[in-house]
Amino acid sequence: MDEKILFVDDDPNILSSHQRQFRKQFNIETALGGDLGLEAIANHGPYAVIVADMRMPGMDGVQFL
Repeated sequence: MDEKILFVDDDPNILSSHQRQFRKQFNIETALGGDLGLEAIANHGPYAVIVADMRMPGMDGVQFL
């Protein structure tokens, strides 16, 4: 489990759900919103996969990616 997956969403319940669902199979990190997602990439990257919500306030998924 060397590769990491980053989930970025503005809903903490969705992030918790992803964490519970995938934590036994993958190394999961989460970020609450685009700004924290960019911070995570800068400080903890690289990530093998990044999954971002499309509808986030301030910075949508396309802008984030």
